[in-house]
Amino acid sequence: MVKSFPPIIFLHDTLETIKELEGLMALFREKGFETFAFNFSGHGLNGTIPAEFRVDLFARDLDQFLKKNKFNHPVVFGHSLGGYVALYHKANYEDSPIEMIFTYGTKFNWSEQNIKKELTRLAPDYLMAKFPQEASVMKERHGENWKQLLLSTAHMFQNLEKLDGLTKEDLAEIDIPVFLILGDQDREISKEETALMSSWLKHSKTKVISHSKHELERSNLREIADTVIHQLD
Repeated sequence: MVKSFPPIIFLHDTLETIKELEGLMALFREKGFETFAFNFSGHGLNGTIPAEFRVDLFARDLDQFLKKNKFNHPVVFGHSLGGYVALYHKANYEDSPIEMIFTYGTKFNWSEQNIKKELTRLAPDYLMAKFPQEASVMKERHGENWKQLLLSTAHMFQNLEKLDGLTKEDLAEIDIPVFLILGDQDREISKEETALMSSWLKHSKTKVISHSKHELERSNLREIADTVIHQLD
C-alpha cells in the first residue's frame, strides 16, 4: 500500500517570492509530497502594492488559496514571516483547515526596539547606496514596484505588533502541532524568543538546524526537509 502524505503549502518570507522556496520544495517532491505555493499580495513581478499592507492581508491571501484549492487537512511550512502568517491564520480563522505548521526562522518579537535595524535596510536609497547588489535582486524579483514594496514592508513592521501581533492568548488557542525551526547561525531570530513562543503553544517542538543562516539559500535545506518529513512519516 502506497503511503499517502498530506499536501504541503509553502509560504515565502516578506520581500521574497515562491521562487526562493523552489529548492526546498523540490526535496519534498522527491519523496512523493505534493507541494503548493503562491505569492503574497504585492510580491513578485505581477504584483501591485495594495493600500493595506498587513499580516492580516497575507492571512486573507492564504485563506483564499485554501478555499480555492479546497484543502481539507493541509500542512503549512512558512519561512520567516510566512510562518507568522500561518500561525495568525490558525489563531484567527475559526474554519482554518491547517492541521500542522512548520516555521523556519520566524520572528516573534516585533517591538519598536527590535525592528530598528530592519527599518534601515528597508529604505530604498540606503539599499542602493550601501548594498547595490541587494537592490538589484529586489528589482529582479519585484520589478518596478520594488521601492514601494520596501516602504510598505517597513510600515507593516512598524505597526505589526500593534495591529496584527500574535498574543500569548492567540497562541494558546492553537490546538495543532507546531514545529518552530531555527538555523544555528540565524542572527535575526533569537533562540530565546523562539523558546518563549514555544512555551505558549499547546503542542510545540523546536529544532535547530546545523550550518544554517536566516535565508533559505544559505541554509541546510536537506536537514530542514528531513526534519519536516520525519514528523509527517
